[in-house]
Amino acid sequence: MRRVLFAERISADKGERSESIESQHEKLSHRAAAEGVTVVGTAVDLSVSGGVDPFQRKSLGPWLTEENLSKWDELWVSTADRLSRDQRHFLSFVMWAQDHNKRILVMDDPEFNKQMLDDDGLGLFILHTKALGPANELRRIKARTKDSHERRRFTKRWTGGIPPFGYRPVKRYVEGKTATYLEQDPDMVRVLHEMRRQIIAGQSYFAVAKYLNAKGEHTARDRARLRRGKPVHRRGSEEGVPEQWSGVTVKSLLSDPALLGHKKHKGEVLYDSQGQPVQVAEPIFTEEEWRSLQAALQARSQTTERRVNGTSPLYGVVFCAECGYKASLKSSIHKPSGVEYRYYVCAAWPREARCRGISVRAEEVEEFTELEFLQRYGLEPVTERVWVPGTDNTRELEEVRKRIARLRDNYEAGAYDDDPEEYKERLHALRARRAELEAEPVTEGHWQEKATGETFEDLWCRLDLEGRRLQLIKSGYKILVGRKTFRITPEPETPEERTARLTRLGYMSGE
Repeated sequence: MRRVLFAERISADKGERSESIESQHEKLSHRAAAEGVTVVGTAVDLSVSGGVDPFQRKSLGPWLTEENLSKWDELWVSTADRLSRDQRHFLSFVMWAQDHNKRILVMDDPEFNKQMLDDDGLGLFILHTKALGPANELRRIKARTKDSHERRRFTKRWTGGIPPFGYRPVKRYVEGKTATYLEQDPDMVRVLHEMRRQIIAGQSYFAVAKYLNAKGEHTARDRARLRRGKPVHRRGSEEGVPEQWSGVTVKSLLSDPALLGHKKHKGEVLYDSQGQPVQVAEPIFTEEEWRSLQAALQARSQTTERRVNGTSPLYGVVFCAECGYKASLKSSIHKPSGVEYRYYVCAAWPREARCRGISVRAEEVEEFTELEFLQRYGLEPVTERVWVPGTDNTRELEEVRKRIARLRDNYEAGAYDDDPEEYKERLHALRARRAELEAEPVTEGHWQEKATGETFEDLWCRLDLEGRRLQLIKSGYKILVGRKTFRITPEPETPEERTARLTRLGYMSGE
């Protein structure tokens, strides 16, 4: 009994007129019924370019492995280009089939298998000639697709791919044609504003990523898969396992000008003929929100305490008194009692031999630090950093100057020979705008502390372990660990200093 494998494919190449999977399957099934063969399987590859190697196709590829070769004798396709449009892949596959004694039946080419088995080489030459047609058509398809992308590059249309996080593709009927554009996705916009809030509040990139993963927020790539009806997928994992956020992806996303609705090509913002960024969608953030976010990102990139050790409440606060290296949290179980003991020790040991024996009980350090912080700051008012917008027209001024230069270049090239008055009007308007911008004062935006209405004691009670750690770093606390001892800075207040501070806050009389 002849065992037959059907291979069906429709293309992902825009512009290719592919017969449907249903049509291919119907032709193959009728032929199989007529010849009385046994169909052992159907390899269906949807949205797969004709330029993809058959061995790399998701559905057909597994049938071509050693473990599955014994399950079929003949491969049937409706047309030769359903097998491949790439002449190298095509001929390579034909020769592979010869070596493994596999027949290939092409519905619209009855002589195909006979030519494939021709011993004098003429048949293979004929097949090579036949393969040139689909190969040339594939090149034409790719060229048309590239030209289409080039024409649409500087328009507001979305040319395809995964949209930036915060946006989703939508189809619109414009000028008699359906085109794809981007619009804001309210759910992703909400996530982005929360990410901005956390960064400005002092959270690390890792902490923001951890928050997003805990909330189950999907990445842009996973959201694109879900819109297409496909399961989420993390590389190296099974389908259904979502991608994870990382500190790197958080930083990269929040510094991406695409959040302002700017169109990009090969990672760079595109500019139109007037020197303005090509605006493909409405911006996620206002200009001032964007500036304050970038200022916060810049400040965070300059800090040395970005890594978070989730098991250490005082990571970045505790250091070795001998070598100055960060101290890490270690624990051990007392076997007879089963009690866990926690210690802060020099993380550089044993590389630093002089630090041997440096350790202190974690509970002692943590309890003393908390008590000292609350005694010193508990009644103090909490302030938050507020971004005060500046007036900086440097960017617009530079763009106006570039537009003047381009306008002059176009004039010299003869672009305004038929209408010199238009050139004069445009030049006059740009010069007037340049003069206005040059006359405006430039004041830089800056951060300002503003009272929130609560005390540090109130704040401490509602902070989690990570929040308290960050607050201690922000307040300048540093603990040096020695041999069963530790020293804390800022040093504890004297009774006189404490009395003076409480008097200043109005909790004690100055008499």
